[in-house]
Order: sequence, then structure tokens, then C-alpha cells
Amino acid sequence: KRGVTKVLTPGTILEDTLLESKENNFLMSVILDNNTASATFAAADISTGEFFVSETILKSIEAEVSKYNPGELIISTGNMQNKQISDFKAKLKVPISDIDNSFFDIEKAQNIIEELFGVSAVKKFGLNKKEVVCACGALLAYIKEMQPQSVSIFSEIKYVRNSDFMYLDIVAIKNLELLNSMTSGKTENSLLSVIDSTKTPMGARTIRQWLIKPLLDISKIETRQNIVRFFIKNPNVRKEIIEKLKTVSDIERITARVSSGSANPKDLTALKNSLKTINNISEIIKSADELDFNIPENTQITNKISSYLSDEPPVSLKGGNVIKNGFNAELDELRKISTDAKVYISNLEAKERVASGINNLKIGYTSVFGYYIEISKSNVASSPKHYVRKQTVTSGERYITEELKILEDKILSAQEKTLRLESSIFNNLIQEISVFTADILKTSRIISEIDIFCGFAENATEYNYVCPKISEGRELSIKDGRHPVVERILRSGEFTANDITFDENSKIMILTGPNMSGKSTYLRQIALIVIMAQIGSFVPSQSAEIGLVDKIFTRIGAGDNLAGGESTFMLEMSETANILNQYTQRSLIILDEVGRGTSTYDGMSIAWAIIEFFADDKRKANAGAKILFVTHYFELTKLSETLKGVVNYSIDVKEWNGDVIFLHKIVKGSADKSYGIHVAKIAGMPHQVIERAYKILSRLGEKAIKS
Repeated sequence: KRGVTKVLTPGTILEDTLLESKENNFLMSVILDNNTASATFAAADISTGEFFVSETILKSIEAEVSKYNPGELIISTGNMQNKQISDFKAKLKVPISDIDNSFFDIEKAQNIIEELFGVSAVKKFGLNKKEVVCACGALLAYIKEMQPQSVSIFSEIKYVRNSDFMYLDIVAIKNLELLNSMTSGKTENSLLSVIDSTKTPMGARTIRQWLIKPLLDISKIETRQNIVRFFIKNPNVRKEIIEKLKTVSDIERITARVSSGSANPKDLTALKNSLKTINNISEIIKSADELDFNIPENTQITNKISSYLSDEPPVSLKGGNVIKNGFNAELDELRKISTDAKVYISNLEAKERVASGINNLKIGYTSVFGYYIEISKSNVASSPKHYVRKQTVTSGERYITEELKILEDKILSAQEKTLRLESSIFNNLIQEISVFTADILKTSRIISEIDIFCGFAENATEYNYVCPKISEGRELSIKDGRHPVVERILRSGEFTANDITFDENSKIMILTGPNMSGKSTYLRQIALIVIMAQIGSFVPSQSAEIGLVDKIFTRIGAGDNLAGGESTFMLEMSETANILNQYTQRSLIILDEVGRGTSTYDGMSIAWAIIEFFADDKRKANAGAKILFVTHYFELTKLSETLKGVVNYSIDVKEWNGDVIFLHKIVKGSADKSYGIHVAKIAGMPHQVIERAYKILSRLGEKAIKS
């Protein structure tokens, strides 16, 4: 019977060679609703069995899609206008598949969810809204159409509450270089690259998810910290587990192939060996009272695979010798026939030599003609009459006989039956292992977390990280904080550590100082330390006390969005407006040179008004947000005299023998010079230009004094 068994699309790939081992390959469905200015989205990865659904405001859907970085997107646009739809699609660098709106039908969605998970699944998973059900149902319906066997990999749908996690938008993820370096666009020199010390593909994928979803639950953060602390205090346990983790295969994706029926013999051997190793890790974990990981017992699975498969099976079933000798009597008998084929052929060859009197007669085999009797040219005239000639070759003639044909049929039939029977037995094994899908995936999730915790402990030990104290307060105090990425790039001891304090008397820091002095590094390191703290990692500092941060906003750097028709200044104002409209009293806000994209007085006026807006005590709902405001407008530093909570800091600079030395140290007080010409000199400007610039600066300064 012919039929389409699967259709490959970017979001429904299972083949290892087409997937990035350290990244998920999510398929996402999105429902946009103009009336409520909301969006509902679901994300599923058929290669790992993960399935999430959530809701957000319409303005934030771009950020949510970017966090999951899906391989493919399907959309229900409902009451959206055509321009809104085209704008949304244009902003996303994701393959979008046009599908019929019937995929999002509520009745169809409920049916497919209940068919897969049971009649009470919608209620059990907390899918309380129509749009949530439709987003999930659309994904399942699409997967079922493209990869019918793959829907069985999912054992649950997780409803994700955005209020459980820190809000990070696209701009913050990019500016803080959480996943990729802004310079290269690659993972190298990103925060991910320095905190990811995982040894398994599952761990690498999970830490990526953690990084863009820092926690807002102190008890969960402290639970993670306690586990990291245990592994720091018990280095022998940590190192033993790490060595074992290095040998664990990608059991998540192997299980997905098992579930879809596409796993090969090598996959199952890797699964068996990995689960045996994990069982050993489980025993180590159980011996530690401080750890509470309930890793499922997988002995039944490993025993089953061991009883079926030979110790080193080939990748393909066509290679034979997949099933262990002694497992199946019929298979053993067929193998005996194949094994004894050489003896049968040798005996027949000897018999024919005697009968024909041709001593150099021999029996051979080719895949095209099968078995044959070959007689040399000098003996062709003596060939028996019952020999049937099949082929003339340079050395003589090739023949077939009835007896040889019967023997050939027996041998080849046995080989064919062997492969067919092995395939049938292997498929039975696949079905038996599929029953344990949920347990294996649970095992994988736990192991990925253990992998991350061991990595966090390794980082803390090697790079002198400390455990931050997390509180419900709004203070932020970091002593000798260091940028986790930059300090790795520099030689040991070269990085200049800096403090920061936000409290009742210090809520808005205005930071002034020359370019290239380390302001941007300082801004980013504060945000990165907060993020590291709220994913449960230790942090690069001497000490850190962090009141929970619910959102981090950044406005750093300039760049046109020409494709979107936005100038540098328009983009700057749009991003700043977004911050002013969304921040809360628990937010951390980083603003670098706001207003520089327009004229001096316009820019200064806007920056001034923004600081006043943040400092306005009447706006109680937002009072207490932590603001880092970098500016070249020295006039803004006067605001500390009139606005409560505004404090001035600058980068320490020393002048020596006509030269300028940037000390990269944050000190109280505002800068009195910008040292822009010095930076131009460092950049390699011609001497003539530098000298002329100093003269012009001197003249302008004199005019300013006279006026």
C-alpha cells in the first residue's frame, strides 16, 4: 500500500544530521488578536518531546518568538489587518508556513488533544482559554499531517506563566549578548558561551532556555543555589558525575526517533549505554542526603535492549547481525543456513570436479548472476551436457545447474528471511521501548539539570564566583563585580572590578566619562550578574545582594533600521518609549546616550525629561526602578541637586605627562572632561587633525568662559 508517511518541513525534522545538537528546533503556532491586543503561542519540539503554551501582549509576541527561535511558524491572523500581518512577518527571520485556518478550529483542537492525552487533558494541563487550546491543537494537527508518528513523543503540555520569569525583550537579549556576540553573530563571547559548561546535548539546550527565562521565585532560585553549593563543596562527587556525563548520548532525540519508529540499532545501543551510565549517576546522587533528584529506574529498558540486540549492531538493519544469537530459534536456524553456505558450496564444488573430471572447476558468486560454475577455456569442451551456459568471460564460461540453483535459492532465501525477521523483531523492540517514552524523557530532563548544576559549580570554583543573596527587596548591591565574558577574554587579573549600589537614596545613576573608558562594559556586567543570579548561578563578584528584578530593559548603541523605514533617532526613541511604557518598580533599566541621535539641545531636553519622569515620586507604581543612565550631557549631572534618588558617578581618569590613562574604575561624582580628542588619537587619527582639534577645543572653551 502506497501513501505519504511523512513530509519534511523546517519545524518537523528528526534527522540528527539536520539538527543543531545544542539548540532546540521548535515548531510554533501563534494566534494574534487585535481586539484584545493579545497573542497566544505554543511551541513544540518533536525531536525532544517538549511542548509549551503561553500568552502575552501583542507588543511582546516578537520577543517571545525570538526566544524560542523556531525552525518554523504557523499563524492564525484572525481579525488582524493586512499591514499588521505583513509587518509582523517581516520582522521575524523565521520560515512561516501558510496553513488553512481550520487547523485552529476549537472543536478540532479539543479532539486532537483528548485523542492524544485523554479526555480530561484540556483541564489537566490548565488550558483554560479557547485561544490556548486552539494554539496547541493547531500544532498537533500540523505535526500529525507532516510527521504522523511523531505526535506520540509528547507526554504533556506545559502552560508557561510569563509572571514566573524575568521579562527580556529582543533588544535586551541582543544588547546584553546573552546568546550571540554582536560582533560576530556567533555564540562565542556571549554570556551563554561562558556559563555553559554542560557535557550533554540535553544540558546545552536546557541552559539556553534558562538563560532567557530567569526565575522570579526566590525559593526556586535558592533551591538551585543549594545544589550548586553542594557540588562546589563536594568536588570528587562533581568530577565523577561530570566524567560519566561525557559518555551520555542525546537520549532525548534518540527517544524521539524511537517514538516515531525511525530509530536504528546504533540508537538503541547508545540509549542502553547512556541509561546504564545514568543509573550509576543515580546511585551517586542517592548517596547524598542534600540532593533530591528522583531519577526514574531504567533497568527494565536496558535489560530489554540487552536481551534483544547484539553487543555491537550495525547502523542499518540491512547490515545483519542486529538481533542477539539465541534470542529467536527461527532466526538462529536461518543464520545457520547462511553460515553453512560456504560448506555447502565447497562440497558441491568438490563433487562436480569429480563428476566432470575437471580439476580446476570452481563455483563463484556475483550479485548480478548469483552462484555459477566456472570452467576455463581449455576445458569448455569437457563440460557436462546438463550444465546450462549463463555467461562468457575472458577466462572461460560460466554455467548453472539445477542442483546449484536449488542451493542458491535456499541460501539467498535464508539471507532474505533473516533480514526480514530481524527487522520484525527490531520493530517489536522499538514498540516495547516506546512504552517508556515518558520515563526516558523525565530522566533526560533531570540529567540536563544535574549537568547544568555541575557546570555552574565548575565555573564558580575556577573563576571565583560567589553565591548572591536574593531578596524580595528592591535594593541592588554588588561588591567588586566583574563582566563574566570580558574577564575571560582578558589575561588573569587585568579586569577592573567595580561596585554598584541601588537603595532608597540611590535609584538613578547618571554615569559620565570618556568613550572607551569602560562604561558600556560596566552597564552590561550589572545586568549580566543579575541574570546569572536569577537562573541560580553563582556570580563574578566579591559579594552580591539582589532584590528580585522582574524586567531588564536596555537602550545601548545606535543602528538604523532602514528596512523598517526607521532612522537611528527614530529607533532610539521607539525603544526608549517602549521602556517608559512597560517598566515597573522592580525593573532594571540601562540607557546609554539617549538623545544623541538629534541636535544637542533637543537630545539634552529629552534626556533631562526622561530622568525627571523616572524620578517622579507621584508615580508610585513605578517608584523604585533601578536606572543606569549614561550620558555625555554633563548638564544632566546637576539633576542630582534637585531630584531625590539621582546620584552621579564617573569613570576615573588620570592625566600624566600630557597623556590620558583610563583606570576603568567607577567613582562618585561627575566627569569634568570627555577626552574625545584623546580617543580619536588612540583610534589613529592623523597628527594634523589631532593638533587642530585641540586648538579648536581651546578656542571654544575660551568663548564659553567669556559668554
